[in-house]
Amino acid sequence: MVDIEDLLVRGGAGRIALLRYCVMSIRMEPVFVFLAQEYRYRPSHAGALALFDLFCGEHAAAKLAEYELLPPRQLGLSAAVTRVREQWHQMQSPPPHDENDLIAVMTPARDLFDTIVRGLRGDARFTALGASYDPQLTPQENLPGGKMTAGQRQFVEGVWNPVVKPRLTAAGFWQMRTIG
Repeated sequence: MVDIEDLLVRGGAGRIALLRYCVMSIRMEPVFVFLAQEYRYRPSHAGALALFDLFCGEHAAAKLAEYELLPPRQLGLSAAVTRVREQWHQMQSPPPHDENDLIAVMTPARDLFDTIVRGLRGDARFTALGASYDPQLTPQENLPGGKMTAGQRQFVEGVWNPVVKPRLTAAGFWQMRTIG
């Protein structure tokens, strides 16, 4: 049994292979856990909005499967992201003429996604990945039959590469350039 957490923390070629496999198999939970840990090191408005919009929001392109951990079940996260979004818009706009219209801009909380990460780590599907993933095989060889299904190919080519990967990279998650 492979320790998925260890692969995500250790880094190197093993982490890259695992993340590629997760993208190819549309298993976004380990990808999100990795990105949320990266976010904790360097919290930013762009990073918080990218993680929320791509993995947690109502119309997220790579939405996590754990609906109980996401809005509308978890309204606290939605409220926190609304404040981050307001600050982001203010940062992108020209300064207002009236100083009373300013919103205090603070770095987003580094623990913004911790509740989701804890829930994902405790989920049986996350831990089951360790039993089915073989780090001695390539990401493609880890797929059943060694091939992506039509749905998996559509996700990688139609969602991950043109939508998710560029947004994550633009938000400062540089290591995502090599995943996909």
